Amino acid sequence: MNALNLLLVNDDGVHADGIYALKNALSARHTVTVVAPERQRSAAGHAITLHKALRLSPTQLRDGSPAFETNGTPSDAATLGALEAMGGQLDMVISGINHGPNLGWDVHYSGTVSAAIEGTIIIGHPSIAISVASFDRDIHWETAANFAVRLVDWLRKNPTPANTVMNVNVPNLPASEVKGVMITTQGPRQYVDRVEKRVDPLGRPYYWLGGSLAEEARGAEVGTDVRAIADGYISITPIHLDMTAYGLVDDLRGKIKTDLE
Repeated sequence: MNALNLLLVNDDGVHADGIYALKNALSARHTVTVVAPERQRSAAGHAITLHKALRLSPTQLRDGSPAFETNGTPSDAATLGALEAMGGQLDMVISGINHGPNLGWDVHYSGTVSAAIEGTIIIGHPSIAISVASFDRDIHWETAANFAVRLVDWLRKNPTPANTVMNVNVPNLPASEVKGVMITTQGPRQYVDRVEKRVDPLGRPYYWLGGSLAEEARGAEVGTDVRAIADGYISITPIHLDMTAYGLVDDLRGKIKTDLE
């Protein structure tokens, strides 16, 4: 089986542990190009850089292997990687491995998921976003990295429709303890106490964004990504770029015609 040309991006920075583990696992079978932000850009969402110059600079990973870093966002990294570093000659974009979950509604904030979406927009082929759903210091990167290898090979044989992204979350467990793989929907991820007001030494207020989850994950509905991770399963949620709420279209058309015309 011929090797694929894969672009690896992330939002944790080019020297993050996750993208290094992903590179090592995938490069055993495929041709891999790494392009990532030069620093941590988590929660950057789908921001792109329009009003300043973007740089794409060669660098080296910890094992001396080549990579590129950019001063842009994760989505910029996908664009520069696909169109400049790889000249449009790529088969798939894989974003991650993120240190932390990208579950439920959090995908709207996620630089990891947004970079995969940008890759799909550019090349028209499905992309993968993959995360270890834990903020612990000690992470089982090998579990997610080895699953990414299997998923890439599976998608090669079973291509999904255009304009889709596979959002993958992996529990922070050894592979032997993972209960299985679940195809899931997005679960709820709401936060409380999202804004913390503080005062600096000069008496001026400043704010820290964060918050805690409003509900326990195990209380989430069975079949959602949130519940799957809580129960020890790998979650794969297919995301489509079309965000239209089709269930409302016909209803709104009738009401608009009646009420506003």
